[in-house]
Parts: sequence; structure tokens; C-alpha cells
Amino acid sequence: MTAPASPFNISTSLRVPGLGVLVLPAAPLPSWLGTLPLQTTLAIQLRRPGQPPLALYATIEEVTHAPHKPTRALLLDADPGSELPEGSWLILESVVENEFL
Repeated sequence: MTAPASPFNISTSLRVPGLGVLVLPAAPLPSWLGTLPLQTTLAIQLRRPGQPPLALYATIEEVTHAPHKPTRALLLDADPGSELPEGSWLILESVVENEFL
């Protein structure tokens, strides 16, 4: 899969102990987020203002928080080491076909 033009702009992120960092999207949602199945593994790049790109893996997850409707999010497989500053975004590099990373 070639990287689409639409970035995943980060609304908020939450550390999930033992799992990584859950990243929720800001509007507008990237078009690819809704077209791929849940649990799909992605190769992504984290872009933060003033810092070099960071290559990571993520999976597509679904989050529900009452009273809101379910939304899709990305679960980063690693902690980038610091809070994700305002203005950070993710770029989809590719869908990972190998389930065993």
C-alpha cells in the first residue's frame, strides 16, 4: 500500500501500561482509518514539531467512551519516550502483512 496523502492528526494520547500508547485522531479523520480492518498492523512515522521522524508500528483499535460513539484509534507498540506535543501527527507508511514482528 502506498502512503495516502491524509495524515493522522493527533487529538490526544494515553499511555496504556504494558501495551503502548493509544492515540486518538483529530478531525478530519484520515480516510484510510475507516477502510482497514481492526487489529491491522501498520508501519507509521511519528512526526513531532522540532524533532526527527520516528518509525513505529501501530495497530488499528476501536475505543468507546460513554456517551460517545465508538471511534477508531491507533495503538503504538512502543512509548516514544515523551508526551506527544500539540501539532504531532502520524504518517502511514504501509500495511504490515507479517503478523509476527
